[in-house]
This record gives sequence, structure tokens and C-alpha cells, in this order.
Amino acid sequence: MKIAIICSNFVSITKDVKKGTEIFDHILINNLAKADKNLDITAFASGDSNLPVKIESIDYHPAILDKSIIQKDKHVIFELALISRAFSKQDNFDLYHINIGDGDIALPFAPFVKKPLLITLHYTQEAEYIDKYFSLFSSYKNVSFVSISNAQRNFFPDLNYAGTIYHGIETETFKFDSKGGESIIWAGRGVPDKGLNIVFQILKKIQRKARIFPLKKQEHIAWLNKQVADLKDLMPSQDVFIEFDKDRFELVNHYQLGRLFLFPIQWEEPFGLVLIESMACGTPVVAFARGSVPEIVKDGKTGFIVNPAETDIRGDWVIKKTGIDGLCEAIEKIYSMPEKEYQKMRQNCRSLVEKSFSADKMAKEYMNVYRKIVLSNHSILRSPTVLTIKAL
Repeated sequence: MKIAIICSNFVSITKDVKKGTEIFDHILINNLAKADKNLDITAFASGDSNLPVKIESIDYHPAILDKSIIQKDKHVIFELALISRAFSKQDNFDLYHINIGDGDIALPFAPFVKKPLLITLHYTQEAEYIDKYFSLFSSYKNVSFVSISNAQRNFFPDLNYAGTIYHGIETETFKFDSKGGESIIWAGRGVPDKGLNIVFQILKKIQRKARIFPLKKQEHIAWLNKQVADLKDLMPSQDVFIEFDKDRFELVNHYQLGRLFLFPIQWEEPFGLVLIESMACGTPVVAFARGSVPEIVKDGKTGFIVNPAETDIRGDWVIKKTGIDGLCEAIEKIYSMPEKEYQKMRQNCRSLVEKSFSADKMAKEYMNVYRKIVLSNHSILRSPTVLTIKAL
């Protein structure tokens, strides 16, 4: 099969990329290349991306490095140019896999593309926008979607789904540690939706050691700085370690030495890579039952899930209290576990990631979706293209 994977031109697709969708691109493409040597992949991305496949681009450098593009807010024009470049080469490919946001930027091209378009949904959208915009292209049979959790489908209920495929990570890099340490861990974008302010409220209340790793987002820097300043005024500096903009691979040692990963998410997160990264290293999760959390965390086995409020009950979890009180109870439950029971929970975390959230599993599931779509596409079957499809 000849697959075109359309990535963003905004940043380089490399091992060290920090944006979630581009992290996904790098993991997926590397593992697809390993899964089947007969799979012919072309990535449409910035020319300096580091990928084991052919790269086609409109520029060697990503848009983020060009101030004339960023300052004038012209980035979207270059995304469209990259998409146009990809679709101008339809005869070269059996399928296009689109990974720019939720693929909405590529949908207007659908009437002019004869080959199948597979779009991985990476985010969520406002219901009004989804109803008004996505419905414009619902009749095009060459467009199908992959959700990254079943919970995500609540936002896009009427799309043509080819499957739900959970994200996977490099389990050989995020190595298991059976013992763990004593700190609460939090990592992610330093924005209100990620619940960092809730983490700080809890730390003030329970006075546990913590290691915090926010990624700075320009539009939320003032908010983030205020949260950090308020915390430092109330807690001894030696008890809370905060470091900004750490690479995800630099977090491995911190995950391994964590007692638990705290995830008081404030929105319906479609998937949380940090959850499976933490669990791969053995560190259990305490999280609100929002978005995909109940699909990722096994309550009582790999951590504890907490209902957000008495008026927002998502399930019958081990911890009966809700909100911040529920999170605090779950945290103390993990700290008070007998060592043997806690080590069993850590092993459960690692086993779950190996079984359900490995990069290899993710790549094989995408291969199966590619195969299903290509074989069912009548125009492809009638073309002279010779398909080499290996069972996985």
C-alpha cells in the first residue's frame, strides 16, 4: 500500500517535538515503518522533519521559525499549501491519512480527491461548529474518521467512523520501575483546562511533596505564573519542584520515581498521553472521571477515578467522595497502601500499557484500518495499482 500521511507544517516532526498531534505523528510513522517494510509511506511535513520515510514539503523549515509567517498569522495558508501539494499527487497514493488538528482544514478538498481520506480526530470541538461544518462533508463516501477514544465520539456522533484507536507510546523508552518514590507528579500544558490550579489547591491542603512540569503556552503565561507564585508563598520550596518545558523523554525518571500522577482534568480530554507514559513507568493515576479517563485508568487497579462533583456522577468508583475531597482521599489511599499492594498496582499499570497502549499495537491497528479502507474502495480495486497487503 502507498500511504500519504499529511502532518502539520507548523513544527518539525522529530523525537523532541512537544505538540501532542506531532508526537503522535512521530510515533505512528516510526512504528508503521517498522511494522511492514512493504508499506510505502510518504509524510507531508516540514522538510527538516526526522522520519524514516520519504518527506515532501513546501519548505525545509517549519512555519514556527519564520517570524513573517507567525507575526502576520499566515500559518494556515502554509498548511493549506502543504495539503494542496499532497492532493496534487493522487495517482501516487492509495490512501491519505490526515493528522492536522481534527482534519477540518482538509475537508473542503474532499470533493476533489478520488482516493480515500482517513482523518484522525485529535481534539474536540463546539457542538454548533461540528453540526454546521462537518455536516457539509458527511455525504462524501471517501471520508472516514478514527476517534482516539470512545468518549471523543460524544462530540462527533454522526461521522463515518473506521474505528477507535488508542494512542500508543514507546514502552521500551518509558521503562518500568517497581518501587516508585514519594512525590506527586503532574505534567502537561500549563493551562486552566489541565487542572494545574486544582493540583496546587490539593498540595496546599495535604502538604505532600510534588514534582510539577508545565509546558508554557503564550496565552496562559500570566495565569501560570500567578498559580506558581501563590503556591510558593504557602509551601516550603523544598517540597515542590517546578520545572518548565521539559522534554517528554526527560520525564521518564520523574515518572519512575513518582508515588502517583495527579490528573484533575477540567475538560473532556479525548486522550491523555501523560497518563499512559506515567503508567508505563509504573506510577498509578488519580484523576477526575472526565473524557477518556475511564477508558485509560482501571479504577482500583491502576489508580483511582473520582467523580468531579455530586452533581456530575460518571460512575460508581472505589472513592465515593467527589471533587477535591475525593482526589485527596484517593491520594492518601495510595500513600497508605502496604508496600506489596502498592507494588502490585505499579505492575498493573505497566501490564495495562503493554497490552493496550503500546506504539506497536497502535501501528498495527492503523494498518488494519488502512487495509480495510483500501480494499473496500472500488476505484482503487479497479485501478492498475498492485497492492501488497500483509496480515498483521
